[in-house]
Amino acid sequence: MRTLLFFCCLAAFWQCQSKGNQNAGTATPSVAAADLTEMVKTTHAEARDTLLADTTAPLKPIAVQPVMVRDSAWKTLAGLKLGELFVVDWPDNGFYGDERRRIEFIFTSVERSFNDPFVYAVKGKNRYKTTISDFTGLFEIKEVARFTDPNLDTEEVEDMNVLKTYALTGEFRFDEDRSLSTSGQFAGTFKMDIGVSQFREPSLWFFSKGTPADGCGYRFDGTWTSYPKPDMKRSVIWSRDLFSFANDILSEFSYGERDVEINEKYRNLGWDTFWDGEEWWHEGKKKEM
Repeated sequence: MRTLLFFCCLAAFWQCQSKGNQNAGTATPSVAAADLTEMVKTTHAEARDTLLADTTAPLKPIAVQPVMVRDSAWKTLAGLKLGELFVVDWPDNGFYGDERRRIEFIFTSVERSFNDPFVYAVKGKNRYKTTISDFTGLFEIKEVARFTDPNLDTEEVEDMNVLKTYALTGEFRFDEDRSLSTSGQFAGTFKMDIGVSQFREPSLWFFSKGTPADGCGYRFDGTWTSYPKPDMKRSVIWSRDLFSFANDILSEFSYGERDVEINEKYRNLGWDTFWDGEEWWHEGKKKEM
């Protein structure tokens, strides 16, 4: 089945990112810039086509129905455990600053507020270049919407046991450890698409283009502001599946589906170690080969 193949590809991609290349001593092949202009590139974003009923037909608009009544949204969110979708043993990747250098985030704890299912308390770490910072903070869901994608193969979706799909949007504020002179605050908006099963089990949704998260699971867009220098601000964006939209930010940033390659002209921005699988968020833990 196409769905199973897609998940296998995603699993392989994430496992390689978190555990490193299983072929010890084998580096990711370097691709000359000249070769990039000659080869036909298939972007990771095209993997979203895996559930389309007809890959040749023009895409129809996705129907989005906001849940206007807060009580209804409350009931929807109260039965879902979203925190477990963020806490995994591999980092999210993103772009930082005008140069779009690599930045990584790992969530170590995401707990829903006991009194308010719209609010989650967050703990985690981020790494920029060689600096690792702890952070704590909150994200708050502001809007809940149901969406349906008329482009999808309904049988494939049913096989996944997904009954409803939701788009969540909100705001976040994450504060870094103030003891570091390089610390600051991340703040901005986030978008998240989920599928929900008949057992109220949520999963990140990667299969629809045109939703708020646009096929990347979840996405954080915002600004980092320095604590000691409040006038120092840097743009930041990170996501569960950065490759879903990375080529819209940096031209030809990546290509490939099963074996994702990063354009060598961007590797000096921190992307040369993307496949190293270093578990930097575990103290003293080295990459497993």
